Amino acid sequence: MHFSPADIAYFLEVARRGHVGRAADAVGVTQPAVSKAIRRLEEAVGVALFERGAHGARLTAEGRLFLESARRFDAGHAELMRSASELRAQHAGLLRVGLTNAASDGPAVRVLSDMVRHRPGLRLSMAIGKSDALNTAVEQAELDVAVVPSYPGIAFSCDQLPVGEDTVRVAARAHHPLARRSALTLADLADCAWAMPSRQSAARRLVAQIFEQAGAPAPRVTLETDYMTEAAMGLIASTDLVGLVPASTLRAWQGRVEALPLPMLEVRRTLVLLTRPQAAWSPLMAAFRDLLQQHVRRPAVR
Repeated sequence: MHFSPADIAYFLEVARRGHVGRAADAVGVTQPAVSKAIRRLEEAVGVALFERGAHGARLTAEGRLFLESARRFDAGHAELMRSASELRAQHAGLLRVGLTNAASDGPAVRVLSDMVRHRPGLRLSMAIGKSDALNTAVEQAELDVAVVPSYPGIAFSCDQLPVGEDTVRVAARAHHPLARRSALTLADLADCAWAMPSRQSAARRLVAQIFEQAGAPAPRVTLETDYMTEAAMGLIASTDLVGLVPASTLRAWQGRVEALPLPMLEVRRTLVLLTRPQAAWSPLMAAFRDLLQQHVRRPAVR
């Protein structure tokens, strides 16, 4: 036995208004269309559902029994349509994401890859930039979300949700003279040439403070680079430069570039998801957040 959701809706409207014509006006169809729907239902259940007369249409005893089931059917269909709409919304639309270079080889990109594969209706706009610029873009609603590193003592104006951790370490080529040592001090770095981010970088400022507080000469920067790109890492791997390198990047260069034993210069940072304060979360934003948190909680495969 098959019931049309439209026929059930027309039945409920006639039962509510007690008149086929008024029900037709309410649902925006012709009176014959409503009459045909009622006949289809009566033929399906095998009994009359309404008594028709000069003053309208009244439910029969069987019609009153059918009414409760019809209401449940209509509510279930409405819930099903809402669920389908929500699922479509989660899979379609535009998601504007900002990433720093530090986040561009981390879980955020892997989550975006999953979303692109499994959501054919997704349109993705991705911006790569510095943390401060991305924070401003999110705050001004030019981006929906951004994933950036956050350092101790550094504040953002946007809301922050921690989604991972990383450590920036001093590193050098695997056969660097300092790499043979089991322990090092700041004094051992006095003659080194450094690869560092710009002076505006939080990591560089924190390392400079450590040298200053210890009364040691400031690092001599030979290579200044906004990001530890493949080119910058290649220079560290092939020269005696030492550099500030995220642990996530070091893993990709294992065997060619190694961390030096300088725990006093390790800078811990937290990857955070930036969103505009009191922003309305779209289904795609929420999906990106949830998948990112699931990915970070997932045990690493070794």
